Amino acid sequence: MEDQTYKAVESDVQLGEGEMPSCAFVKKEIHKENNFSTDIFSVYGSDGMLLAAFDSKEAAIAAIMQSGLRYISLH
Repeated sequence: MEDQTYKAVESDVQLGEGEMPSCAFVKKEIHKENNFSTDIFSVYGSDGMLLAAFDSKEAAIAAIMQSGLRYISLH
């Protein structure tokens, strides 16, 4: 699943409309469905656009760096 999500990030960076952000950050979000909840690590561009989501923070950061974006920490 992480490989498919990485490809979405890569496609957005290469094929996005207009000027793409040069930085990205990771936001931990809780996904709830029925009685099940899980952590999702969403990748956002510096302009606030959602680029992708991952199961782990490490995978999200790796995808940011491999996509040519600069990872920024908000904490």
